[in-house]
Amino acid sequence: MTMSSWLVSAAFGAALVAAGGCDVVKAQIPAEGTFERTLAVNGPVDLSVRTGSGSIQIRTGSGQSVQVVGHIRTGFSWSSADTPAARVAQIQAHPPVEQSGNTIRVGNTADNPLFQNVSISYELVVPAATKLRAQSGSGSETIGSLRGPVDAQAGSGSITIAETDEDVQAMTGSGTIKVDRVGGSITAKAGSGSIHVNKGAGAVVAQTGSGSIEIAQTGRANVTVQTGSGDVTLDLPDDAAFALNVHTGSGSIHTTQPLMVQGSLSRHNLQGTVRGGGNSVTISTGSGSVQLK
Repeated sequence: MTMSSWLVSAAFGAALVAAGGCDVVKAQIPAEGTFERTLAVNGPVDLSVRTGSGSIQIRTGSGQSVQVVGHIRTGFSWSSADTPAARVAQIQAHPPVEQSGNTIRVGNTADNPLFQNVSISYELVVPAATKLRAQSGSGSETIGSLRGPVDAQAGSGSITIAETDEDVQAMTGSGTIKVDRVGGSITAKAGSGSIHVNKGAGAVVAQTGSGSIEIAQTGRANVTVQTGSGDVTLDLPDDAAFALNVHTGSGSIHTTQPLMVQGSLSRHNLQGTVRGGGNSVTISTGSGSVQLK
C-alpha cells in the first residue's frame, strides 16, 4: 500500500467512526456502579470474601447483620455482547453475594463471563464474632477487630489487620503485612514486603523474600523468622525462656537477653539458651542486622 492509499484508508476509517461507528466506541467506555446488601445473622459468622482485582475492607459493627457494599468498575469484554453499563446494571441486580444461615460468600463469580474485565472492591461491616477468609488477586486488604480467626491472601497488595482473638494467616505476593494484635498464632509470608506484628500472643512464623521484619511477642511460644534481605527486630516477653539460633549472611547481631552461648560465637552466627531454654527462636537473614530484645 502506498502512502497516499494508507492516508485515504485512515481518513475513511476516521469518518466511519465519526459517522456510524461512535456507538461502538461508546460501548467500550468503562462503566461504574455500586450495590448494597444487608444480611441478617443470629450468631457467629463464617465469611468468605474474594475479588480478582479490587480492595477489601472489613469493619466491625452490629452482631445481627452483615452489610456488603460493592464498588463495580467494568470495561469492554469480547465474550459479552452487552455494553459495560449494561453489565454493571446486571451485577447490581444480581451481585455475587450468597447466604446460607450464618455462612456468607461474597465475590464467588466462578467462570461467569459477566465478570470478565470487572473490578469489584468490597466494604463490609460484620459482627466481631466472625471467622474470615479474604482473598484478592490485586488490591489491598484492611481488616478491623474480630474475635474469630483470619485467613487473608493477596496476589499483590498490602494486608492490614487490627486484631483478632484467634489465629492469623496472612500471605501476599508483594506488599506489607501489618498486624496489631493476635490472640493466637500467626503465620505471615510475603514475596516482597515488610512484616510488622505489634502484639503476638502465640507462635510466630514470619517469612519475606525482601523486607524488614518486626515482631513483638507477648506470650511464650516458638518463633521462626526469615528474610532474604532486611533487618529483623524481635521483642520477647521479660520472662521468655528459649533456645536461640541466629544467622545473618551480612549484618550484625545484637541482643539484650541473658544469653548462655553454646558452641562457637561469630559475627554472623549466634546459638545459645536464655533462662535455661524452652521454646525455639530461629532467625535468619541473608543481608541485614538482627536485634533481639
